[in-house]
Formats: sequence, C-alpha cells, structure tokens
Amino acid sequence: MIKRSFEHTTKYWNIIIEGDEFAVNYGKIGTIGKVQVKSFESDLECMNEFEKLIRQKLKKGYDESLFDWDNHIYVDDPEVGPSFLTSHPKYLATFNDDFYVDCSEEYAPFGNDAGADALVMYEEMIRKDRDLCYLSYAYALIESWINRDVYAPEDWATYEYAYTCDQVVVAGAFASVKMTGKLTGDLKMAGLEAIHRLKQVYEIEDQAIFEEVYERLSTFPTES
Repeated sequence: MIKRSFEHTTKYWNIIIEGDEFAVNYGKIGTIGKVQVKSFESDLECMNEFEKLIRQKLKKGYDESLFDWDNHIYVDDPEVGPSFLTSHPKYLATFNDDFYVDCSEEYAPFGNDAGADALVMYEEMIRKDRDLCYLSYAYALIESWINRDVYAPEDWATYEYAYTCDQVVVAGAFASVKMTGKLTGDLKMAGLEAIHRLKQVYEIEDQAIFEEVYERLSTFPTES
C-alpha cells in the first residue's frame, strides 16, 4: 500500500493505492473531506492513473506534505462502501481479512442490514461530532429503531428482532476502530457481549465464525 499526501493553501489531497484500486480523500485542511474509491482493470492501469493525478496536482501548485494518517478520521466512499483503503491503519493491522470489510456476509460486522446502516450513520454523525461516543450512539440508534428507551442490552432482550440490536452494537465497536483506530473499554466489552449473544442465535455450524470475530476483537487494545 502506497500513501501520498499533498497540500495547497487551505486544501489537502491524499491518495492511497493498493493493487488495482486507489482511494482519494480531499477537502479543507482539518476536515474529514470527501472520499472516492476507483477500481481498474489491472495494477498497471491503476498505477498509471495514480501517477497522472499526482502530476496534475503538482502542476496546480500542490506540494507534497507530511500527513498524520494515525489521527485522521476515515470514512468510506458512499458509492463503494467498506474498504481497506478507507480504513484506519490500526484497523488494517488487526482486522486484515476481507471478511471485515465485507458488505454482503451476514455475519460480518458491516455485512448485515443493521451493521451496514449503522456504519453509514456513524460516518454521518462523526462529521457533526468529532467526540462522538460510539456506544451511546449505538443505543440511540437502537432506541430509534425499536421505539423504546435503551440503557442496557436487557432493554431490547424481549424485542422480536433483538439480534439486530446486537448487530448494531457490534458494528459500533468495529466502526470505532475502522474510523478512528480507537476503542474504549466499555465499547469493547459491549461489543464482545453482543457477539456472544449473537453466537447463541445461530446454528452450531456457524458459531465458529462468531468465535473468531470475538477473539479478534478481544485482542484489540483499548483506550480511555
């Protein structure tokens, strides 16, 4: 994976390339900006376009600059969805299997409808509130969906589709890491407990998937 960053007056333009895809992130310095992911027929075609875009930026007066990739907030291209190219480096380091950006695998954090919708809403909300509490927002999302007050998992235990509420909590834990590279202790615990409950819902032959997700999340270090 190659990363390059450029600035011009008050604007920045970043590009990340891997294989036959690249992601461009641009906007005013200090903002999350807009994101576009583009795929090509071959690695060579992608690299040629990558180099062409950089030449264009340099001609327009952009200068290559240092960029704090670890403290940036990562959001996806809304037309593409989850991608490693639009994920925090710490997410890549721990959740580096395609499963963790899969938007079609029911058991993946963002593969089910509840998880996918939650990720989109987190990305929208983080633009309004950089200090967003991911666990509180998960509860707020669940409240809005099931039309009842939610303070703890017990509050949705009797809901007909309780498992979808747990999927929101799991998505919140993974979204926090994917977008910011950070995970609080309470969010991690809530995510692990939700994974454990989901494991009980599905058939025995599918439970190994949840065990792997549980183990992977449990290894990610927490921050206060």
